[in-house]
Amino acid sequence: MNVDQNPLPRETSYPFDIPGALAALESGRKPVVAVVGDYCLDKYLFIDARLEEPSVETGLAAHQVRRKGLFPGAAGTIAGNLAALGAEVRAVGLCGDDGEGYELLRGLEERRIDARGMVKSAEIFTSTYIKPIFEKDGAARELNRLDIRNASPAPENALEKVKTALRETLPQVDAVAVADQFTFESGSVLGGDLPDLLAELAETYPEKFFMVDSRSNAARYRNLLVKCNAGELLDLVRRLKNPSAPARVAADLSADRNESALLDAGRFLARQSAKPILTTRGSLGAILFDGEKDPVFIPAVPVDGPIDICGAGDATNAGLLFARALGVPLPESALIAGIVSSITIRQIGVTGTASLDEVVRILRGYCQES
Repeated sequence: MNVDQNPLPRETSYPFDIPGALAALESGRKPVVAVVGDYCLDKYLFIDARLEEPSVETGLAAHQVRRKGLFPGAAGTIAGNLAALGAEVRAVGLCGDDGEGYELLRGLEERRIDARGMVKSAEIFTSTYIKPIFEKDGAARELNRLDIRNASPAPENALEKVKTALRETLPQVDAVAVADQFTFESGSVLGGDLPDLLAELAETYPEKFFMVDSRSNAARYRNLLVKCNAGELLDLVRRLKNPSAPARVAADLSADRNESALLDAGRFLARQSAKPILTTRGSLGAILFDGEKDPVFIPAVPVDGPIDICGAGDATNAGLLFARALGVPLPESALIAGIVSSITIRQIGVTGTASLDEVVRILRGYCQES
């Protein structure tokens, strides 16, 4: 049954094959996916406002943490979402030989993620996002985040070990996610010639699906599908057309609704890269660009109530990879990606995940008669 016969939440002319996608998701096959790139630890600290007391030494308020939530973040969020969907996941990345690194690796192992491709180095910090959550009168409010980040590039000897782990992992997997979260100067593993190695591996294994999510460096990657949000797409194309232009630091909050500019930019980048481009637009869904084909508008799942959009892009990546690794066509995979994201953003105070059953239930709703 096609979208023309179904109540998809946005008008579109593309004939989504929902039954075919459902058949692939319910096949029982467990895809094997490598997640390569910038891993960090998400550390939620839950503060009980009732227990606040003044510091004896400074007189300043001393907040009392009574609960912690520790989750693999950044590339780890993609890996965790893939594992929750039922994929076998191979983690390839870098962490410090420190307490946060221990917690990160333990978090991966708890989620049954194969962490043998994670390289430990005593020369760096484990990248960590510390997220204080202030709880008072039954309500929770996230305070300013504290980031532990490296101020210099990762050591070359550690990067060589990451490249070795990547080469050894590739023959085992169906798909590869590249999570380019940080700048090279702040400890990213994706500096140097690693983008060139990934391009070579994508050519060597054309039967495998490769994608990259890069905040500001997507143009460095060849032969990989590029996934970015609307603001990142407009900024990337602006810099491709004017190489001397600096990257924007602040998010472009108006980009989601600038459909004309997004269509121009997506077509331009798809021609430049000769690979598909998927750009997300928050509550407006996403747009898929694939060569000279007409862009496909991917509908969003309406979400009510409180949401936390942190990690939404990583959840989108996981859904896209999971579906593509099962052979689902790209437009239907993008639709599934949006469903996964819609589930995770409803989970407050955690790095959320979606189960395959939840995804299938929402996708089945598209097959019901209007």
